[in-house]
Amino acid sequence: MVFDAHSDIWTNITLHSLQGETDIFHKYHKKSLEKGGIEGGIFAIWIDSPHNVTRPYERLQEIIAAIKKEISISKDFVVVKNMQEIKKAKKEGKFYVLIGIEGLSPIGENIDLIDLYYDIGARHAMLTWNEENALATGAKGNTARGLTNLGKKAVEKLLSKKMILDVSHLNEVSFWDITQLTEGPIIASHSNAKALCDVPRNLSDTQLFKLRDLHGVIGLNAFEGFVHIDAQKQTIDTLVQHAVYIAEKIGAEHIGCGFDFFDFFSPQFHISDSPCVRGLENCSKVPVFLEKLEKAGFSKKEIEGICFKNFHRVIKQVLS
Repeated sequence: MVFDAHSDIWTNITLHSLQGETDIFHKYHKKSLEKGGIEGGIFAIWIDSPHNVTRPYERLQEIIAAIKKEISISKDFVVVKNMQEIKKAKKEGKFYVLIGIEGLSPIGENIDLIDLYYDIGARHAMLTWNEENALATGAKGNTARGLTNLGKKAVEKLLSKKMILDVSHLNEVSFWDITQLTEGPIIASHSNAKALCDVPRNLSDTQLFKLRDLHGVIGLNAFEGFVHIDAQKQTIDTLVQHAVYIAEKIGAEHIGCGFDFFDFFSPQFHISDSPCVRGLENCSKVPVFLEKLEKAGFSKKEIEGICFKNFHRVIKQVLS
């Protein structure tokens, strides 16, 4: 079974909910997740375009309302806040969701609004998506700008609330600023190795070493642009090469899955094809990826770690 550390399903649920639909997880997601052997994961609250620019706080309120409605209706999943609740969900045969935050731009300069996320069950957070905001700088922001003083206070608040810190969308300066504020563990829920695909969203070897030293985990990302710059090499096999590379650098115990599947947004965002790599276009293809990890030389124990045990280790340690 697989724990996927990054999914934007909440946004998809919100889009359907605003059209008057209900029980959306069951209708659009349950079957494909089961086919892929995915038992749970982090569903991140992401503010989609154009709302991320024009009305992030108002969009957050819409997403929260959709989440609450879906939780009240669905019999297929449960929201979990720690390892004990994950074990209970697994025993009951329920898909388990850890609510995450993909960027804190909606709170502006009011870090007390972190409590708003926490109160609906969020136990994971990124300071930014790709943007610069009042707290920190994302991958597409000023390369010389890191955490602000307010951002450092936000990190302290997240740590005091025992939430999992995620560095996937930060620029490098912000990454290093966060590492100065915590003894870990931290995660990069959906990033790859910069040595194999040199884009700002991926991690350098030095960052990988720091993630290892902080007892963290990096989730392999199937989004094509983060796997290889050459479109011809944006394949499932190249993603396996990222797994091999990271394992050789910092050990397989620091690797997980954070696929960032986007196929379910095709009608809403007018995407004709999946933006994930060929051979791993959606979650139903995950078993093929695991087979390829085995062929690449990963042991059964290492694959179990990559599938779920490595991220579960962080959850158990942070969300005690």
